[in-house]
Amino acid sequence: MVFMKKIDTTMIPTLETDRLILRPISEDDIDNLLEFFTDPETIKYLQGRKTREQVKEWISLVLDSYRKYQFGPFAVINKNSNDFLGYCGLYLQKDVGGADEIEILYGLIKRFWNKGYATEAAKKVYEYGKNDLKIDRFISIIHPDNVNSVKVSEKIGMKFEKAAFVWGKQYNIYFLV
Repeated sequence: MVFMKKIDTTMIPTLETDRLILRPISEDDIDNLLEFFTDPETIKYLQGRKTREQVKEWISLVLDSYRKYQFGPFAVINKNSNDFLGYCGLYLQKDVGGADEIEILYGLIKRFWNKGYATEAAKKVYEYGKNDLKIDRFISIIHPDNVNSVKVSEKIGMKFEKAAFVWGKQYNIYFLV
């Protein structure tokens, strides 16, 4: 069993767009995240399905990122319905083609695809990282066949930079400054 240390998430802001609330992820999000991480289609280009314990570990990594870097993935919530849509945020990825990079990452539960939520959330995360955190370079690590993620990255202004071997597989790296 994974032990999750309680942290003060008040140091992580809540962000808003016209339709979305982006708030810190908490242990209470496990069931919603489990829905995302067990759907074969939503995780097709990720590193495989996650068990409940593995989702707890993922949440623990997010909370650790908040503690170490004051950023991490946010829970993406629909303002009108209060539905948990997925996650979007910043994450420090180690050794991406030989360098540590800050990734804008996003993942939505399948029933919320193709409504512009991922793009809206990713734009807000980029603005927050650029303006508030003063980060000057962002990447997204995208499987070459993941057309939907490529579209989201391009809609927020990212450009293809290179192919790189990450997590034992070939991925495309998109960047934005």
